[in-house]
Amino acid sequence: MGCGLKSPPVPRGTTVPPNIVDLKAEVTGDNVRLTWALPRKKDVVFPGLEHFRVYKYKAPISDELCEGCPIPFERVLDINLDNPAPAWVEEGRMTWEDKVEPDHRYAYMVVVHHKSGGMSKDSNVVQFATEKKTKTINHENTKQ
Repeated sequence: MGCGLKSPPVPRGTTVPPNIVDLKAEVTGDNVRLTWALPRKKDVVFPGLEHFRVYKYKAPISDELCEGCPIPFERVLDINLDNPAPAWVEEGRMTWEDKVEPDHRYAYMVVVHHKSGGMSKDSNVVQFATEKKTKTINHENTKQ
């Protein structure tokens, strides 16, 4: 086991996969599409990857996080690389869609897990806020 001086101790024989550095979020309507590149070693997907653990923070826009406080993420989903549904892989990128609600703030991050038990550092964090939905009222002109 490593000494833990530079980072948490890692048992011998455990492979620590590279972390995700290009997590992106695209909001369309009431969905957010998260994408990230599959970690690679040379020209192939990093060997031994098991799954990607997705974490999410959701709060009403009126709730403010204190400055400097950590984001209270919750585990949402494990995406298995061998069978990624409900996510999918396209052109070397993992993609997953989640539902979002109006008038909320969101943050997401991903941690890569290796079959040996090793975990990557946290990915970059993507944050965004959704706007309030406006109701459309149809006005009809009536003649009397």
